[in-house]
Amino acid sequence: MRLALPPRTSRLLGWGCLLVLVAGAAWLVVTAFLAKSRLQAIAQQLPALRSAISSGDFDHAREIETQLRHDASTAHSLTSGPAWSIAANLPFAGEPLRTARGLATQSDAVASGVVPSLLDLADTLKGSSLRHGANIDLSVLQEAAPRLASAAATASHAATAIGRGTSASTWLGVADDARDKAVTSLAQLSDELAGASNTVATLLPMLGEDGARRYFVGFMNEAEARGLGGLPGAFAIVTADHGTIAFTHFGSDTELDGQRAAVELGSDFDSRYGPDDPTGAYVNSDISPNFPDAAQIWAGMWQAKSGQHVDGALAIDPTALSYLLRVVGPTTLTDGGALNAGNVVALTQQKVYAAFSDNAQRKAYLVSVAHAAAGQVIKGGGTPIDLVHAISRAAGERRLLAWSSHPDEQSRIEAAGYGGVLGSADGPYAGFTVVNAAGTKLDYYLARSMTYRRASCAADSTVIAALTLTNGAPRSGLPEYVTGGGSGNPAPGKSPGDNRVIMSFYATPGARIAAVRLDDTPVRVAATTERGLTVISVPVPLPVGEARTLTVTYADPRGGSATILRQPLVEPMTIDATPACS
Repeated sequence: MRLALPPRTSRLLGWGCLLVLVAGAAWLVVTAFLAKSRLQAIAQQLPALRSAISSGDFDHAREIETQLRHDASTAHSLTSGPAWSIAANLPFAGEPLRTARGLATQSDAVASGVVPSLLDLADTLKGSSLRHGANIDLSVLQEAAPRLASAAATASHAATAIGRGTSASTWLGVADDARDKAVTSLAQLSDELAGASNTVATLLPMLGEDGARRYFVGFMNEAEARGLGGLPGAFAIVTADHGTIAFTHFGSDTELDGQRAAVELGSDFDSRYGPDDPTGAYVNSDISPNFPDAAQIWAGMWQAKSGQHVDGALAIDPTALSYLLRVVGPTTLTDGGALNAGNVVALTQQKVYAAFSDNAQRKAYLVSVAHAAAGQVIKGGGTPIDLVHAISRAAGERRLLAWSSHPDEQSRIEAAGYGGVLGSADGPYAGFTVVNAAGTKLDYYLARSMTYRRASCAADSTVIAALTLTNGAPRSGLPEYVTGGGSGNPAPGKSPGDNRVIMSFYATPGARIAAVRLDDTPVRVAATTERGLTVISVPVPLPVGEARTLTVTYADPRGGSATILRQPLVEPMTIDATPACS
């Protein structure tokens, strides 16, 4: 038995349902429009906030934070409630609404759960509470560690929730664009927070949280190139004990003459570098561009020399020192001269050779420079956040690298990008290195330009990679020690300023070399391997004032965007790589 409603009541109910539907639709339209404006504002505020924090403008960052939290909370409220819940779950038609709702929800979570904590930490790091001269207050880092980990997890969850919980392609392009921007911004924020969390977790034990640590520091001189960058010259031993940093020894390369590191670095390493005796000749210890190899050799040499075990090693070049001195300020050398960000590169890699004809005096002077620079870095001015920026820049250019003998710490160092590990990429890999083969100090004047061309972004694409070296050394006025005239290396008829190098090219594992040319002349070479990478090496005479180009054509078994190895020398290498694969 069915209950029949009077016609008038039925009409009223029908009109009522219609009005509810119309009102609901109107509500969705209005709130969607309002939420859209809030979400667009958030899309602009997140990068602006990161920029303000990065530049140290915390007053502006707080202003952005206030507006960001308000917009995120409002957008979340606007996209909540029964109407949105029902509409967002409609097949097809509700997909853009589901995207907007997801963006609002996760933006609110980040604004309330990540941003305030991030700004509080930045406020702490900008002040003097973390660093007191040579002492670092580990309690500040210990407090920051779980907060950074939590913030990184929240940002990662937000990026994942949007990426997996919403459609990348709906019938509304505006929603798709907003989603893509949000996923990119949140993923970038998540990566940065994860990197900061990883760095703090690594620093704590390395700074002696659980007891004293000892490290070897190698100062590289890029006037004479090695695979890692420059020839290792002066060195230091530094200790860290519950945050107190102290340099306990400084020495020149001469001090490590005759010391042999008892390390096994594999058959590839022995095959490629055995004749150069890197484990027994300190000046060749970083001939490979893979820093963990050099670091283990340095640790082994110091143990052979002193009997002391080291927990890790650092490599730093004069350009990295200039970045640090720009933050901590200038200092004075023992001879009364100034050492600052503007003169440290030329002073240690060019002017020192003209100033000292006696080799022992020159090395002693460079040790004094290393001593002064190290003392200023650990005791000078500057805020911790500015130091972090300088260190990050140097590490990104492979000018400041770290290695730990503790495997868990080494894994985190490599994940943070500070490890200088050769070939640490899943996709295509390519890069050139230059090693001085003449015993000169002329690589100070070396200019490098690399081109990288893929026929397509697909696997097994043909690749043409080329490196042009230009010897810009002056034709006269250089000391014999710089030109190699005092070492017996120059060949008869060699002009002052002439150089000679070994050019090596590293390619993706399994790359098939098709052709190698030096300028317009074909070169017959046998490919070898290092850490799985395909490698070829060619000796190249480099007369003063001339340029030579090594071109390698090969088939790359991997597709996608290439990771380019950038060997740090005095002059940065210019790179022109196409196409830009995703």
